[in-house]
Amino acid sequence: MRTFLVVLILLFVAGIGAQSIGPGAAIPAVAYLPGVGATFWQSDVVIHNPNDSPTTVNLLLFPEIKDGETTPEIKTEEDTVPARGQLTLSNVVGTVFHQPPNTKGALSVISTNGASLVVGSRTYTFGDDGGSFGQDVFGILVTDRGWASGVREDSFYRTNVGIFLPVPPAQGQTVAFSIIVRDPDGEEVASGSIDFGAAGLRQRPLSDFVVSQLFSGSIEVICSDPSYFWYGYISRIDNISGDAVYRPLRGKEF
Repeated sequence: MRTFLVVLILLFVAGIGAQSIGPGAAIPAVAYLPGVGATFWQSDVVIHNPNDSPTTVNLLLFPEIKDGETTPEIKTEEDTVPARGQLTLSNVVGTVFHQPPNTKGALSVISTNGASLVVGSRTYTFGDDGGSFGQDVFGILVTDRGWASGVREDSFYRTNVGIFLPVPPAQGQTVAFSIIVRDPDGEEVASGSIDFGAAGLRQRPLSDFVVSQLFSGSIEVICSDPSYFWYGYISRIDNISGDAVYRPLRGKEF
């Protein structure tokens, strides 16, 4: 099973372009878990098939890798999207993968016959007024290094940094991601690392790296092995309302 998954992911990575639809997509963050301030977050995924024939899709859930815990098993599901139609998966983590309501991870969606797909995702929570608020989440492939602007860490806002590595490192090896935080003048104010011994998602709060308040800044993430493709993002959350803004890391080229 592991060999099959690696081959499938490599085919997906090799076939997708940065500016066009491809045979799959990555959603670097999906959730089914409680949050701060009595919020509860879940992720809906919509898969559109623009082709003239139905296609089968494989869904791969990579649960979050946490320090001090065993690397979680990659979960797989399969479904069919009709020709020129779409498939809506509400609360994909809970209803499709049947995970408990404390799960976060990343999702890969791959067509088994190479058909192009259009994939969208929203992670959201319900408000007191009966409506909802949240953020669209999408992946942009990065290699070598990527950047994101608009990070903030103070009493009003907090920022999370996430990295999704869809292909596992060679056995016994580690892929390291250096995190550099800069102020508006471009000066480095903090640094750290997020390391992977397996494929999956890791997310850390910016407060792990920043020791003082940062009202406006940026981050640069550098991969120790530029042969790997990966996805990164920041999520900046309003501490009062709980509203969040998602920004993918972007590389210079792909």
